[in-house]
Amino acid sequence: MAGSSQLVIPGQPLGSTSKFSPGPGTHIANEQIQSSIVGSTTKTTPTNNRTLPTILTAHPPDSTTSKPAPLLPTVGAIVYARITRLTRQHVHASILAISSTVATHPCRGILRAQDVRSTERDKVKLADCFHVGDIVRALVISLGDQGGYYLSTAANELGVVMAWSEEGNGCVPISWREVRDEVTGVRETRKVARPF
Repeated sequence: MAGSSQLVIPGQPLGSTSKFSPGPGTHIANEQIQSSIVGSTTKTTPTNNRTLPTILTAHPPDSTTSKPAPLLPTVGAIVYARITRLTRQHVHASILAISSTVATHPCRGILRAQDVRSTERDKVKLADCFHVGDIVRALVISLGDQGGYYLSTAANELGVVMAWSEEGNGCVPISWREVRDEVTGVRETRKVARPF
């Protein structure tokens, strides 16, 4: 029997290996089942009660049906984006999800240094706030230009929601501006989003 589905992004924890069995589109890290793809999940209950429920994460947007108009961000929308490149004044990102809907075609986003936080904007160093590969929750503040949509993380609930250390290990937030490597314990700076 299948359960309800939810939006997931790569690396997102889905459940403990003590409670669930991994299914297609997942992998195991630190005794947690994590998503390997962007898409939705379903939990299936096996017919016999001796095995654990299986988490399936093999549901990217369906490309076999007629192609609907692509979902595009609008001003005021909350988006989830993966950091792809950092320069001195800009962070470039690929928008993966708009609100709670997976983007059918990833869009480009640009985060300017002055839009990272609401205080001390002139002291922002982008390399101290974001790293390539981080997943951020951001607000669309302008439709931008051909370079992409302009994003902002200048609110407490906006910023890095998933991060990986220089060693490639998952990180956990320890303050609004630091994360800690789950394996080595090394701290790294980020502009961390306040958890919901």
